[in-house]
Amino acid sequence: MTRYTVSPDAAAAAVDDGTVVLNMRTKRYYSLNETGATVWRMLENDADTAAITDQLVALYEVDEATAAQTLDALLGELAAEALIAPAPK
Repeated sequence: MTRYTVSPDAAAAAVDDGTVVLNMRTKRYYSLNETGATVWRMLENDADTAAITDQLVALYEVDEATAAQTLDALLGELAAEALIAPAPK
């Protein structure tokens, strides 16, 4: 179980079909679809990767392996843009 923290430089707003995240340091916007918005909300609520994967399986009727793979890819992209970071242990 890994936890991530949302960067203090990230500001998010819900939109009709997902969430928009602004990196206030770089002034770049990122658009998250409905699935990404679900992940973002759970990250803001301190959910670990296992809980997020379980939620994705429940909401989107995908198998656990697919949900975990998709989550890992999204977390990697968010971390690369400095929007999230692994939480200290």
